[in-house]
Amino acid sequence: MDKGFQSVLSLILCLFCILDIHSQKQKPFSGELTYSIERVDQKDSVKAEMIVYARDSLIRIVNFNSQTGKQELIKHLRLGKSYLLIDTEKQKFAIRMNEELSKDTSLNYSFKKSFVFKKVGGLIARKIKVKQKEIKNELTFYFYKKISAKYANAFTRLPGLPVVYFVPTDHGLYKYVLKSIKNSDPPLALFSFGKEFKIVTFEEFTQEFSRLYENGD
Repeated sequence: MDKGFQSVLSLILCLFCILDIHSQKQKPFSGELTYSIERVDQKDSVKAEMIVYARDSLIRIVNFNSQTGKQELIKHLRLGKSYLLIDTEKQKFAIRMNEELSKDTSLNYSFKKSFVFKKVGGLIARKIKVKQKEIKNELTFYFYKKISAKYANAFTRLPGLPVVYFVPTDHGLYKYVLKSIKNSDPPLALFSFGKEFKIVTFEEFTQEFSRLYENGD
C-alpha cells in the first residue's frame, strides 16, 4: 500500500477509533453537531471540521480536512455496526469497522468533575479534568450533561456530551470545540450508502487497495 495513503488512513482511524463501551441514560438526540478541529501540540496550516448528524441511534460523522479531504463514518449504535466510507478514483469502499471501533478504552483515561461552567457552542457546559495515559498532564474538557457522550463518538464514559476535548494520535494532539448545535430530524437516507460502495473488512480493503494501485497508477 502507498505509504502516503497508509499514513493518511492511520490518521483517519485514530480520529474515529476513540470510543469506549458504555451506556448512558440521557434522552436520544436528533440533530446536527459541528466541531472545529485544531492541532495544538504544534501549529500547522491544516483546516479541519467535524459534523455529526444524529437521529436517535443512527449517526453519520463527516470529517473535513484540507489535507486529507472528506472522510465519513456511518454508525448504528443499537446494532453495533459501523462503516467507514472511502472514495478512491477506482472504487468506492464501505469498510466494516465493527471490531476496530468497539475497543473498550475505559482504562485509558480517568476524569474528575468540577463546579465551573461556561458557554460552548450555545450550551452551558461543565468543566471536567481528564487524565489520559498517553499524556503526562491533565487536560481540561467541558461536557453538556443533557446529551449522551456517545453522539460525539469520543470519551463515551464522560457524564455528557464532550463539547471541548482533546484527542491524542500518532500525528499529534487535536482539540475539538463545539461550534454549533441544531435540533432536527435528519432524513433516514443520510444514514445509508449507495450500491456503488463495495462492503469489505479492513483487511480486505488494504488488500484490494494494494491490488488496484500496485503499479503506482
